[in-house]
Amino acid sequence: MNYAKKTLLYFIGHTSVGIIALLYAVFSSFSGGYREGMISGIIGGFITTGVLGIFFSLRLMKNPKRAAEVEMVKNEERTQFLRMKTSAAIFSVMIYAESAGILVTGLLGFREICLTLATILIIKVILYIGFASYYSKKY
Repeated sequence: MNYAKKTLLYFIGHTSVGIIALLYAVFSSFSGGYREGMISGIIGGFITTGVLGIFFSLRLMKNPKRAAEVEMVKNEERTQFLRMKTSAAIFSVMIYAESAGILVTGLLGFREICLTLATILIIKVILYIGFASYYSKKY
């Protein structure tokens, strides 16, 4: 049941971010364009996923047997191992995809995009090295 309560709190916060963005959109003046589209996307995404998450969390909390089963599966060693392997594989693939994106955008002359992707890649590698050294000392 603990997992369902944590998930419910997370989605309540998620919905709150959407409502705050909605209030910002209502009480501020937009001149249209990019900013308006960005705020409406944030509102729609956060409120929709938040409300759906709250619905499914409440539904899970009403069925204690299913909630206990989900929590057990969530904390199972095999599930955690699969999650770590999946994250590592995604990280490796994204490094190659971002590197290819840097090369392509650099060759096509999109300097800003190229620099943004390069910055993201450098930050990601620095964080990887930092966490790897931290966890190698800890474990």
